[in-house]
Amino acid sequence: MNSKIRLAALSLLTSTLASSMLPSMCLAEEATKATPESAYRTYHQAMVNAKTYKDVTPYLVAKAVKEMEDTPAEERKMMFGMLKELCPKDVRIVSSQIDGEKASLKLVVGDGKPVIVDRPIFGKTKEETSGECTMFVENGQWKVDKESWKTKSSSVDSAGPADAAPKTEAKQP
Repeated sequence: MNSKIRLAALSLLTSTLASSMLPSMCLAEEATKATPESAYRTYHQAMVNAKTYKDVTPYLVAKAVKEMEDTPAEERKMMFGMLKELCPKDVRIVSSQIDGEKASLKLVVGDGKPVIVDRPIFGKTKEETSGECTMFVENGQWKVDKESWKTKSSSVDSAGPADAAPKTEAKQP
C-alpha cells in the first residue's frame, strides 16, 4: 500500500513539475527559433528609436558591447550620435545565409532601386545604398556583430562618379 501511495505521489509531483516547466521550455524554444532576419529587424527598429547606445546593446554581441563601454563617454556619445544619424530608416533584407551559428544578411535601403538626389556641388546624382550585417548566436539568440553600408553614386549627366572633382591641369606660364 505504501509503495502505491509513493508511486502516486511521485507521479503527481512529476506531472506537476512537467506542466510548470513546459511554458518556459516553449518560450526558450521560441527564442532559439527566432531567425536572424527577425532579430535584425528588432535591432534596426531599436537603433532608429534609440536615445542612447544602451538602447541597442541588448541586440549586439558581447564583444561589440564591451568595445562601446570601453570607449570614453564623450567619444561614445559622439560616435553613437553619428551612427544614429547615418542609420538608414527604411531597410529591407534581400538575402540571408546561415552557417551554423553565423548569419550574413544583405540589405538595401528602401526598395533597393537607385534614387536621384540633387546635390548643390555635384548636381544630380544617382545613388544606390546597400549594406551587410554579420550576426552570431549568443546565449541562444541572434545578435548583431557588424553592420556596414556603402553608397554608390554616379552623375546623372555622365558615367563617372558623382563625387569625383573635375580634373584640371595646371599650365606652366
